[in-house]
Amino acid sequence: MKKARPVIGSRLSGLVPGIDTLAQPATTTLPTDQLTPGAFQPRLHFSTESLAELSASIREQGVLQPLLVRPLPSGAYEIVAGERRWRAAQQAGLDELPVLIRRLSDLEARLAAAVENLQREDLNVMEEVRAKVQVAAATLNVPEDAAVARLFALERDPDPTLVAALDTAFGALGRESWRSFIRNRAALLNLPEDVQIAVRAGLDYRKALIIGRAPAADRAHLIEGALAGATVAELREQVAGRQDAEPDLGQLVARQLRDRRVLSRLDDRRRAKVQKLLRQLQDLLTQDEA
Repeated sequence: MKKARPVIGSRLSGLVPGIDTLAQPATTTLPTDQLTPGAFQPRLHFSTESLAELSASIREQGVLQPLLVRPLPSGAYEIVAGERRWRAAQQAGLDELPVLIRRLSDLEARLAAAVENLQREDLNVMEEVRAKVQVAAATLNVPEDAAVARLFALERDPDPTLVAALDTAFGALGRESWRSFIRNRAALLNLPEDVQIAVRAGLDYRKALIIGRAPAADRAHLIEGALAGATVAELREQVAGRQDAEPDLGQLVARQLRDRRVLSRLDDRRRAKVQKLLRQLQDLLTQDEA
């Protein structure tokens, strides 16, 4: 049986003003064209099929959960939580949407967007990892692209205040601590794009981390095998075997340079280029001996 997600909003209400009211009925509506997508949306991809299904549901039942928005100096309102509902409502032809208006700082908006998305049942692993990085970034008050490095630094050299804040935030999210997160899943953000796409399509993240170490030419075959049922151990063995089978580049070039047939096929221009590259290589290898 699928384990229920924790009630995140109520646990983080002390960190994000208004997040605990997301389940309450809205008392305000705003025109759809007065709303603008949020700057801190963890979702990078909105499934066309999923939006169509939600749009059909909205036509029948309306928008059941209000959007969390914050006012902008321009007079528009930025969507902090609920961009998918806004997109689907536009497809359904709605002119206005129920909203909860809160004045949130950038840090509060970033944390609220991540927390609200982590409650979604259809969130894929890549989106979940990115949302948790946003939670860490907001908690530590650092840019998102610096959050993982800061987490590793705190694990090596703990700051009691920051560690306590992270323990509170990740404890409210449930499932894993921030230490477990950086050891096991944060590395997904560094995977090649083709492997990330496979993860968003359902590839197990543990298999993805192994496949991500393979050469680009081998990854499609490995992804296909993983989706067909290859185990983590089998994939690890395949990747290791392919890496062992790769020839040493230095040995390969040296062997070709000793082969008269290879050298005889070079025209004067290519032969001069090879000589120039060899001189540069020699300089690099001997520059510390002077």
